[in-house]
Amino acid sequence: MKKNKEKVPNLVTLAILTTITVIFWVFFNIYREFTAKPAPIVPSELLESFSPKLDTEALDKLEKRFFYEGTIPLSEITVPVLTPSPQETPSPTPTPSPSPQASPEASPGLESEGEILP
Repeated sequence: MKKNKEKVPNLVTLAILTTITVIFWVFFNIYREFTAKPAPIVPSELLESFSPKLDTEALDKLEKRFFYEGTIPLSEITVPVLTPSPQETPSPTPTPSPSPQASPEASPGLESEGEILP
């Protein structure tokens, strides 16, 4: 026999989801309040309004500036000259010379089987 399981009404499901949403909403707002950086303090002179009048004196100064659009002569460029610093010359280290050693030579009468002699 099958038991008929009673279905939960849609209104109860909606109420549970809304409650969970509200709990998370409150939790994250509290968390944000504790972790958020405070607003920066802006000096009052930056908050003052500025004049919308165009400053023609500054524009005139810009026009009077000298802009050179050609090549710069090499005589005007100064390049620092690097002088080499004195360095010690390394003294040669003595290397040992090889000493004469005796090399074994095979005598013609003592050849063994399988050995090839030059």
